[in-house]
Amino acid sequence: MFKNFIATQFKKPSGLFGIFSSNIMIKGNKAKYEKLIKDLDLQPQDSLLEIGYGPGMGINMIAKACPSCTIHGIDFSNLMYKRATKYNKQYLDNNTVFLQYGDFLKTPIVNKEYDKIFCLNVVYFWNELDNPFKKVLSLLKTGGAFYIYMATRDTLKKAPNNVFNKYSIEQLVEALESAGFTDVEHHSERGYYIKAKK
Repeated sequence: MFKNFIATQFKKPSGLFGIFSSNIMIKGNKAKYEKLIKDLDLQPQDSLLEIGYGPGMGINMIAKACPSCTIHGIDFSNLMYKRATKYNKQYLDNNTVFLQYGDFLKTPIVNKEYDKIFCLNVVYFWNELDNPFKKVLSLLKTGGAFYIYMATRDTLKKAPNNVFNKYSIEQLVEALESAGFTDVEHHSERGYYIKAKK
C-alpha cells in the first residue's frame, strides 16, 4: 500500500510527499535532461512543448540555453504547476515560457504548432499510447519531432504495475509508427532516448 502511494507521488505529486518526490526528480533527472536537450538540437525561434514538466527544471534549462525559443508546458499536478511557476518566474514574466495546469489528454493546448515536443519519465503513466501519440502528432509542425526519455523495463521491475505501465522499447516504437510518426530512432544510455519525426 505504501509502495503504491510513493509511486503515485512520482506520477502526480501532491502535498508534503509531493515536495519530497519533486526534489528527488530534480536531483535524478538533471543528467537525463542534459542528454535529452542535446538531442533536441535547439534552434533559434524553436517552439517547444514539454508534457509533464514536473518542477520545471527542463524548461528552465532550455530557457537559459535558447533565449529566443518559446517553451510551453503542461502538467496535471497542481503542486508541480506552482513549483514550476515559481522556478521559471523570470521566463514567464518575459513571455518565453508558458505553463498550463491540466491533463494533456483532456486539456486543449494553447498553441497548435510546435517544432519539438518532449517528455521525460511520462509514458509509463499513460494506460495506452495511441491517443497521446496521435495528439502529439497533431500538435507538431510538418517536419517536427517528438522526443521521449523512458527507463528500461528492468529499471522499473520493482515499481507497482498498477501505477507504472512498463512498456518495452519495441512497444513504444510500434505505437509511434502506428500513430503516424516516421523515422523513429532510439539509443540507449541508462534508459532509452527516442526521436520520432512527423
